[in-house]
Amino acid sequence: MSRIRSLALSLAGLLLGGCVSSILAHKVVAPPNKSGIKPLFADWEVLKHAPEAFAQTWSVDVGPPKAKIAVASIEPGDYGYVYDLRMSYPAGKDPSIDFFNAYWRPAAQVRPVAPRGTVVLLHGYLQNRNYSVPWAVRLAQAGYRCVVLDLRGHGASTGDHISFGAFESHDISQVLDDLARRGWDVTRVGILGVSYGASIALLAAGHDPRVSTVVAFEPFASAERAVPELMRAAFASEARGITDQQFAAAHVKEAKIAGFQWSQADIEAALAHTRAPVLFFHGEKDAWLSPDHSRELARRAPAGSRLVLSPLDNHVSLPLQVEKFAPQVIEWLEVNLKKP
Repeated sequence: MSRIRSLALSLAGLLLGGCVSSILAHKVVAPPNKSGIKPLFADWEVLKHAPEAFAQTWSVDVGPPKAKIAVASIEPGDYGYVYDLRMSYPAGKDPSIDFFNAYWRPAAQVRPVAPRGTVVLLHGYLQNRNYSVPWAVRLAQAGYRCVVLDLRGHGASTGDHISFGAFESHDISQVLDDLARRGWDVTRVGILGVSYGASIALLAAGHDPRVSTVVAFEPFASAERAVPELMRAAFASEARGITDQQFAAAHVKEAKIAGFQWSQADIEAALAHTRAPVLFFHGEKDAWLSPDHSRELARRAPAGSRLVLSPLDNHVSLPLQVEKFAPQVIEWLEVNLKKP
């Protein structure tokens, strides 16, 4: 949380020094990995050991605009997976993480088995591919061949700007092209995404028919709504002086700065162009991105989609509930990644 606070304080200082909407716009589409702020939760011990699960690492050239996407594979097999998350839920307060760690065998010690399907995992804003590894190992243990990647402007990937999915969703398609060249079966692919990554997954499903299903943890329905909602909830004191009009003006400028059109990141339109059913998860105590985002998206999602609301979870705790939700996710993938 200290890194979120340092980002907010940095932004607050900049906003005092010039045109609010222009400075805000530049900050919103700036690549997080050039900000000097370390990825969120990078100090968690479980994430420090995440790369031990990687069977291979490589990069994929994508674009336009040009970028290199850092990719890693996690092969199906017995990782001796142990996941230990202990939460408390004090009345009237946010959930609290009392203890969190996970254990698995390094990939070098795992004997791969024939995969049941291919799953791509996408992290959230200000995170990196390590954050996806606990979920990827759990799915690999269930027989799925997984790929985790750093979205453009995050982790070890490059990119001059982020675009809330306008560029990133096409990056995903180019990563799938690369996997096909490497001999992976990508004719029917599942994507599991968290927050920013979940929204990108929905956009990818809208233009790439190889995406057969999406598991979306706490996505946003609209970046225009999500940015001010997130800032006002997570950085209340720093965002207090920013008006709705300034946020709206920044939203227009963001696309011009980064070189995309907001229609390219229209998640509702993407849902209208895909048959891929979506399994939505959202915490009812999520104050950063209201569960109304998932409720709205679920109403517009293809037939067979489903919304699961978790009464006690917020934006941080929900995607950490691997063991709680893994049976539903694995059953969902089994049904929706089956060959016709």
